[in-house]
Amino acid sequence: MTTTLPRPPAHRSPEPPRPGRARLLLAAVLAGAAIAVPVALSGGHPAATPVTPPPALATGADASPTTAAVDTLAAGRALAARPATGDGVFDSAVGDFAGHFDMTADGQVDGAPRPRVVDGPGLRFTIPGGARRAEVLPRLPEYREGDDLWVHDVSRLQDLPTDTDTWQLVLQWHQRANSGSPPIALEAGQGRLRLANVGTDHQDLGPLRPDDTIDVVLHVHFSRSPDDAVIDVWRDGRPALLGHHPPQGTLLDGGDYLKLGLYRDPSITQDSAMTTTRLVAGPTAESINVQGITPRR
Repeated sequence: MTTTLPRPPAHRSPEPPRPGRARLLLAAVLAGAAIAVPVALSGGHPAATPVTPPPALATGADASPTTAAVDTLAAGRALAARPATGDGVFDSAVGDFAGHFDMTADGQVDGAPRPRVVDGPGLRFTIPGGARRAEVLPRLPEYREGDDLWVHDVSRLQDLPTDTDTWQLVLQWHQRANSGSPPIALEAGQGRLRLANVGTDHQDLGPLRPDDTIDVVLHVHFSRSPDDAVIDVWRDGRPALLGHHPPQGTLLDGGDYLKLGLYRDPSITQDSAMTTTRLVAGPTAESINVQGITPRR
């Protein structure tokens, strides 16, 4: 279709025509044609544009649920693309995987084989029925009063009896003393993943099945004072527990150290295993790249 623009009156000097409706329509048609060319050349899809980096982990204010499918390994893959390095940062994906863990320390296995590195890489914990412990010590410092720590753990379960009514730990911060329940522990039981404080004060972190992947970020402020001690937990990038003050604090004595692996009541008769594919720890959220963890809502 041809559009004829009106001529200016003969008794006036010509001036630049104003963009009337017809001209605007013509401009829109031409612009659409210009866009159609690269779309056609790219197989019918617009050319890719840079993706805006995702924001940091969600807080309670924007923690509305989503109907989108959640990829439980999304966080691990996002971090894998951005190794965490810097002062005070631990990342099992940087350098020698096995070198990040002390797998020969006394007292870390009881009735089970020592954990071993498997292809992937990953750290495999196997525990037969009736066994008590298969753990390792990540090569991290002891945490003391006033310290902050951010940890991202990605661990895949294999036939873990998540419906048990007794105690079963998959991650813990233990006090210096050799006896007693730890001040901070992730427990699997009654079909749920839970945060426990000295074996009590169980905080629900969501459902858990025998072959699930546990993908969690924890922030811990260490203190013997319940008012000062704080734990925040994100699971699959979503807030699961924010601003929690454990009633017995996050320290029971002078320091806590991190232990990774399976530790459970020997009355559990089922053979099971867990493979940890990523463990990252650092003093701040930025140091462990939490902004790369998705989804956030």
